[in-house]
Amino acid sequence: MITGVLIFLGISIGALALGYGLMVRLPAAGASPGLLRALSWLCRIALAATFLYAAWEKLLDPYAFASNTYAYRLVPPSVATVVGVALPAIEVIAALSLLTGIFWRGSALFLAGLLAFFIFAIFQAILRGIDISCGCFGKESHPVTYWLIAQDQLLFLAAVLPLWLDHRRRR
Repeated sequence: MITGVLIFLGISIGALALGYGLMVRLPAAGASPGLLRALSWLCRIALAATFLYAAWEKLLDPYAFASNTYAYRLVPPSVATVVGVALPAIEVIAALSLLTGIFWRGSALFLAGLLAFFIFAIFQAILRGIDISCGCFGKESHPVTYWLIAQDQLLFLAAVLPLWLDHRRRR
């Protein structure tokens, strides 16, 4: 268990260092506003594409996703069923919002919170020794591993970076 916590901390510190480098150092280093705007759009497009693909796979078989959700042992079966049906639709709405620019800040913030919860859920499953598939992409899901946590942290960064750059631009 101590090894797992240390791996998680190592991955998290690496993600924080990358985030710090991108969010603080890049604008301070005199990066052009056009480059920062392009980076923001690239993050939004990558995040939206990831969530659209993930939602599509889950929409094809919502009950399999509900079963994956229940396997984490965080919610009762009735809640897992609701999540299995509702979450993919919410992911589609948030992803389309990122692409269209309509309420994109709220969508980016929502997806960042969702990713933070996913990171927590995966980490607790690893610590508890629950051998499950993540359920991230429907039938094409992977087992829960620290690598999956690192991927979710990069997606979290892709959700937060456009918000940070927009905040800096508005000041």
